[in-house]
Amino acid sequence: MIKNRRSRGVIAFILGAFPAFRPAVSAQALSLAESLDAALATHPTLASAASRMLAAEAMGDAARASRLPAAALTANLVRFQEPMVVAPLHSLNLSNPPLFDRTLVQGQIGAQYTLFDGGARAWRIRGADATWESTRAGRGSAEMAVLEQVVVAYLGSTTARTLLEAARAQVAALDAEHARAQRHFGAGSAAELEVLRADAVRQEARAAEASSVARAEQAERGLAQVMGVDLASVSGRELEAVALRAASSPTAGASSPAVLQADRAVAAAEARLAEERAARLPSVQLGAGLQDFGTIDGGHVVEWRTGVELSWPMFTGGARSASVRRAAAEVEAARAELNAIRMQVDQEVDAAATAVLEADARTQALGAAVAQWEEVARIEALALDAGSGEQRDLLRAQAGLFEARAGHAVARQDAILARVRVARAEGVLSRDWILATMESRP
Repeated sequence: MIKNRRSRGVIAFILGAFPAFRPAVSAQALSLAESLDAALATHPTLASAASRMLAAEAMGDAARASRLPAAALTANLVRFQEPMVVAPLHSLNLSNPPLFDRTLVQGQIGAQYTLFDGGARAWRIRGADATWESTRAGRGSAEMAVLEQVVVAYLGSTTARTLLEAARAQVAALDAEHARAQRHFGAGSAAELEVLRADAVRQEARAAEASSVARAEQAERGLAQVMGVDLASVSGRELEAVALRAASSPTAGASSPAVLQADRAVAAAEARLAEERAARLPSVQLGAGLQDFGTIDGGHVVEWRTGVELSWPMFTGGARSASVRRAAAEVEAARAELNAIRMQVDQEVDAAATAVLEADARTQALGAAVAQWEEVARIEALALDAGSGEQRDLLRAQAGLFEARAGHAVARQDAILARVRVARAEGVLSRDWILATMESRP
């Protein structure tokens, strides 16, 4: 009866040696949603992208401001060597001679409006709008990259803790086997070789446990960094387990923000080319204003002026043609980059979709392997305790169970990450998508 109870105890220890890994944590577990929110609020990449959007918006406002007249107020005070006529002469009246003075004060307020510039203003506005749209797409792409980083870091931490849990359970199981071998050796029913073998395998497991501890700590540091929080906010809290709630199927990558960003960059380059070509045409400007002439002592005269100005550069030394050629080359470069990004997105979607199938198959196969190794370990423990088994077989079963559990944890992580990469390549990755596709369990 005592022997049967001991057999059941060994079997229960081996099969139950993988409890949920629960370090000393605070009352509330750290969820994936909280990790996402922290990263979205603090990540420097998103702050940079937001500032670029503001800059692009300001550039568009500046371009649209050219539709309105420009007004300016100027004033100057000039000291001459010899007396200078204070105000312009419109007629010569000897009975009322013009006023001369060495110090002249002049001021004017004027407005100027471009009536025609060959379409350069319109193309400048279109280019600024396309640049803003490209920058906005870049902001979306940056956000998706940050979301993926958070998921990778969070799952990396949960998987690292699971692997550490498996490593500790492996050490505990081998400690139990070492203690059993010592008892049997002391009773004279086992050779010293069994004790030495159990101790050697146990030391190897402890080395693996030390490596798992280091990897878990590194994963926690990575999660804290991407969240923008101190390490204590992560290492002192339990992480919720993440599982797939629904699977997404691959779709076309036309909505990818990377493709949209490159497409809008092409539109901006085309607008710049059209603007440079518009410089070949003349420009017509309408101006009007008030001018004041006088001295420090007074004698001020105010006059109004208005007029139309035609400007047409006839020769620029080749600068205008060079600008057009440069803009045309930038258009070709932007188009080539767009084609390259489309190709890259298609490849990423295909690779991620293949990774989904592979990870799902691995998860299913390793899940079955875990169940099989559990049964093998149970049988080997019974046989060894009954005196009909071999210690090598039990140690091999325990090692196989550890490897299967570790591989199953990694495969589950890969299955989730593969779907995240598909969503990013397709351009649908968002916080809402993540929370709708994944579920968290304490």
